[in-house]
Amino acid sequence: MIAARVHPFDLIARVLTERLRGFAASEELRCAVACPDVAWERVLGRASTEYVLPAFAAALHELDLTRPLDPELAAFLEAVHAASIERNGELRDELAAAVGALNRSGIEPVLLKGTIRLLDGLYPDDGWRMLRDLDLLVPHARLADANRALQDAGFAPCEVQGEFRRAGGICQIDLHTELFATPRQVRVLTAAEVLDRARPVAFGDGRVRIPSVEHQLIHLIGHSQIRHLGHAFGRIALRHRLEAAALVYWGHAGVDWQAVLARFSAAGYRRPLLSFLLALRDGAWCAVPFTDDRDPLTALHGRRIALQARSRALAYLGSQIGWWISTVRNQVAERDGSQRKAIRNFISLMSEPGGARRIARAFLMRRRHLMHVLPYICWFMIQ
Repeated sequence: MIAARVHPFDLIARVLTERLRGFAASEELRCAVACPDVAWERVLGRASTEYVLPAFAAALHELDLTRPLDPELAAFLEAVHAASIERNGELRDELAAAVGALNRSGIEPVLLKGTIRLLDGLYPDDGWRMLRDLDLLVPHARLADANRALQDAGFAPCEVQGEFRRAGGICQIDLHTELFATPRQVRVLTAAEVLDRARPVAFGDGRVRIPSVEHQLIHLIGHSQIRHLGHAFGRIALRHRLEAAALVYWGHAGVDWQAVLARFSAAGYRRPLLSFLLALRDGAWCAVPFTDDRDPLTALHGRRIALQARSRALAYLGSQIGWWISTVRNQVAERDGSQRKAIRNFISLMSEPGGARRIARAFLMRRRHLMHVLPYICWFMIQ
């Protein structure tokens, strides 16, 4: 069987999704991995920039797909996975120090995002998930006590409020009292709900709390697609697809998708949710509902996400367009008295001496100033 050349995105996705479903790789995937035309430098580069290289390395090994690889490449992948296990062990020690300090003040923090993976056993081993910092949720009424407890334990405040780091520490501790805000200032999920349903878990000599699988999915999708504008940019990272699929496959709890849909719809973010679910269907990450109940614009956006995932040029162009659109939407929504911010800014720009000339020159000469004026032009064109 001769394997056709597979795009790096698709090869990574297929390795991860087949591992999610079990320990046996399909013959088609074996041929794809063994194909001499695979550009492994591009595959590893993509996996690295998407923060799934350790998971990809582990999945290749567990699916018995490393034997046809160059020995140096196989050794490199093994070393990457081992390094991730070692780093996460150090992060667990850092987390234990922070949790111990908080517990002594009577606070049981709720773990958020990747921090959960340090002790919930979702992935086959500790090396799968890459982490940069540790996110903890505490009740707003106990924030001052939490800050004081961490500082008493040797954690110094960073420049950004809520971030702490101790001397010699390998990462930051980020304290949160809410999950994430949205441009419409409507919360898809509140901290009070997460705190109420989080289950207590023993961690060393202390205790922490872990959100429900449903809340983890809502936070993952909302944080990546709304808070960090993934929906506007047409970008859904491989690590987010993997985490969502792992929660569905290995989360040991059913997901009430109707409740998830109701939350996003009530907050006005139905389309970002459906687009994310369409991205999970692209590559067969996991079985997801509602993907047939979509409007044409959502279907078009799903197609955009799929194309941008496989094209650098389209990904760059889509990010720029997404930035323009999100900027315009935010400024249209904001008002200064009775006037919309977008109109005020455009009038201010046009009223400056030579403003119209600068806009025309920006278009003609393609200067960087174009990036700042085009959102206003686009907004007036679509009204």
